[in-house]
Amino acid sequence: MTNRNISLIIVFTLLATIFQSPLIADTLTTVDRKVYEGKMVAFKYGVIVFNAYKFGKYHSKKRFPLSQVWKIEFNAPKEVGLDSSFEIEEKYKKMRQGKRVKKVILDANSKWQDTGINLKIGQEVLFSVSGCIYINKDNMVYQNGETEVQWNKRKALPNQPTGALIAKVGEAGPPFYVGNDKAPFQVVQEGNLLLGINDFNFEDNTGKFIISIYY
Repeated sequence: MTNRNISLIIVFTLLATIFQSPLIADTLTTVDRKVYEGKMVAFKYGVIVFNAYKFGKYHSKKRFPLSQVWKIEFNAPKEVGLDSSFEIEEKYKKMRQGKRVKKVILDANSKWQDTGINLKIGQEVLFSVSGCIYINKDNMVYQNGETEVQWNKRKALPNQPTGALIAKVGEAGPPFYVGNDKAPFQVVQEGNLLLGINDFNFEDNTGKFIISIYY
């Protein structure tokens, strides 16, 4: 039996457990050791669908190819916080304190743009994004990309939304989804930080994202 088949069996076993249990807060850890808290809601076509929480509240729906997931833990439910959006932003401000900051403008028709920021292994980097882009003349998206994911192998991240903000460390580094995630990303390899748009046709793209990078 291959490792992938074993992984699939584990996932389906976990799914059976989760749907027989009351609502719980789960922890998903990716292979690059980035940790997400929230709720695993589905597994389809080799992709885990996960509702990510921030400070005890729903934040965004994320999709992880099985190959990117190291482990999933099903934890006891946590008390849902009553933090206001202002209080949440204040917590992010504390995370950014003491870090250098650089503002980058990313054009929608740019596949990858080198920020000139060199990152070291173990370093944390945070993003704050504004602006919007058109991925064609009819579809405007924000940094999370399209609401409905259209799988396309020509995208840097085929299983993530078209038009979403993505990044990678080093030209040969694996791309990762940024979107509107303001939590720290931990760097697992050394190199320059590159930002990009998760798309396959850049000729009809217009607009720009304005990204503040804390590192």
